[in-house]
Amino acid sequence: MSSDPNKIVKVLFACIDWRLHPQLENYFIANGLGCDLCVTAGSVKGLIDPATQNYLVEQISISKKLHNCQAVMLTMHLDCGAYGGSAAFADAAAEIANCTGQLKQAKEIVEKNFPGLPVEAYIIGLEHGQNGWDIKPSQVQL
Repeated sequence: MSSDPNKIVKVLFACIDWRLHPQLENYFIANGLGCDLCVTAGSVKGLIDPATQNYLVEQISISKKLHNCQAVMLTMHLDCGAYGGSAAFADAAAEIANCTGQLKQAKEIVEKNFPGLPVEAYIIGLEHGQNGWDIKPSQVQL
């Protein structure tokens, strides 16, 4: 079990894209929240893919067993190379619609395997700032 039983732990699915880290962890770990990170190319892409789905579902099981995780946070970012980047979509609306659809599928998989476990979903924008890349997470209601 977790070394800190008073800490709220959530599983955070994120993309491997270097532009997201460490800002992503800092954003979600604020206020003492603990995050078990599940970082893969395309974030939820592997959770949706039948070939890798069981492995990623098992990661949530392990987090529940070892750290009593209390929720799953699913993220996708814009301009994700695992989906062909922003150039793969006709426009920003089409890219956001794709992200929303992928997050919805991933949420359904989590809910099927872990009834009652809350699921949060976020689409993350990226902006190149003076000090590198900045993230702009927006929670999505699915």
